[in-house]
Amino acid sequence: MSRLGPVYTLAAGAVIVVALGAASVKAAPSFQQVGAGQDTTAAAPPAEPFPAPSQEPSDQPSQQPSGDPAAKPDATPKKADYAGVVQGNGGLVAIAVRDGKAIAYFCDGRIEAWLKGTAENGTVTLEGKDSLITAALGGGKAQGRLQVGKAKWRFTAPLVKKPSGLYRASAVVRGAKIVGGWIVLPNGQEVGRVQIGGSGEPAPRFVPGTAVDYYGITLRPEEPDDFIDELAR
Repeated sequence: MSRLGPVYTLAAGAVIVVALGAASVKAAPSFQQVGAGQDTTAAAPPAEPFPAPSQEPSDQPSQQPSGDPAAKPDATPKKADYAGVVQGNGGLVAIAVRDGKAIAYFCDGRIEAWLKGTAENGTVTLEGKDSLITAALGGGKAQGRLQVGKAKWRFTAPLVKKPSGLYRASAVVRGAKIVGGWIVLPNGQEVGRVQIGGSGEPAPRFVPGTAVDYYGITLRPEEPDDFIDELAR
């Protein structure tokens, strides 16, 4: 009887090994085998088409080609004109954007400032003599801050179409350069100044599409398309 002891021991061990093996199979996670013909990639939603470009001046974003499909189009309008009232000052400000270039004019009848700069990423930054404008473009308006000297104001300038907007005229008489600036709002409000050398005075009233008589000198105000390249240099 004593010789059967090892046999019983081996048999018991075999039973334990089989039991452990069955338990491990039951506890192991199951994996689903994917056949060669199955596609596990989720179907991508169709890309929305870009809106067709408008022929009218607007502050809609211009489309910029990019090799990166995830890149967003530049939120800067290709062509737009803005004009509005400066808060806390009562003067007017006008901004013109053309293909990344930007110019601006501020005038309250007593002081004025011409500024130039760039338009990109939905914003404009313009600088002039002792003056600065920073504004965001979008929602049919330019909204930001204006600084002239030590004075600072906020402004909101809605998108406008001619005959409203910014106008400029220049002439040389007897070696003296004359520069006139005007801003016209849709409600008929208007302001401007004329500079001769280092002095200036309020500009004569201007009716868009007509010339201005300035002490017998004929000034012909132009729209931004005609002078932005020269002024933005």
